[in-house]
Amino acid sequence: MIAIEPMQMIDDGMYLNPESPNTRSIRKASHKGKDVLLIGGESHKAGQGKAVSHHYLALEKFAEETFGIKQVIDRWSAQDLTTLDKLPYIGPMHDDYPNIFVSTGYRKWGMTTGTLAAMILSDLAEQKQNRYADLYNPKRFYADPSIVTFLRENLNVATHLIKGKLDGTKQSLDELERGTGTVFKHNGQRSGAFRDDDGQLHIVDTTCTHLGCEVNWNDGDRTWDCPCHGSRFSYTGEVIEGPAEKPLQTKSYTMFDAIDVDQESSGY
Repeated sequence: MIAIEPMQMIDDGMYLNPESPNTRSIRKASHKGKDVLLIGGESHKAGQGKAVSHHYLALEKFAEETFGIKQVIDRWSAQDLTTLDKLPYIGPMHDDYPNIFVSTGYRKWGMTTGTLAAMILSDLAEQKQNRYADLYNPKRFYADPSIVTFLRENLNVATHLIKGKLDGTKQSLDELERGTGTVFKHNGQRSGAFRDDDGQLHIVDTTCTHLGCEVNWNDGDRTWDCPCHGSRFSYTGEVIEGPAEKPLQTKSYTMFDAIDVDQESSGY
């Protein structure tokens, strides 16, 4: 997503084009007393595919060609969760905890589905019937397409887990420019490095503290992103977005080393 001050403003509203794979969403917003446009699109999985900066450049190109740009105000990446059957999970999280509710998997339709979730959950809390409760029940499972999707996504995770462990990168840090990050070998182990604007190096273990996949550098947001389950970390290792709960280590441990070291200090 990017926020711009356009040369040509649109009428109030939200707009979405139908083209795929280059879907674009456009909406009007206010920033410091000025009307701005929020331009979204460029769907991709965290930690996978081409450099994130390319996605931002594609959005800027679209905005320039469509509206003209006075100023690019900001840019950011957000994650939209998708369930196995592509319908959100809304309702009781587990039979053993009937008073704990979950609402997730909006698949980019947060404004409308958030309203629907409020209607369903408020009815459930008041023990009222809701005609949509069964449809969005988090405990549902449909063999088709859920099994196929489950197998495909887990194959994707396994592929990136193995690929990360076999990564043979040997890039030196000598020519790492300020404001950039890279993966390199440190004491024979895969590590990540970022050189900040003051020239200081920040080195982390690239093993994700969730389930041990190897994170990749996100040049657009200056973060370390996990290609397996979407955890994101700052360039100094702090957790930005889960499911990981603990930061990346600044000392190198492999996923196997973590079995033998103290759990609290290892990050696992």
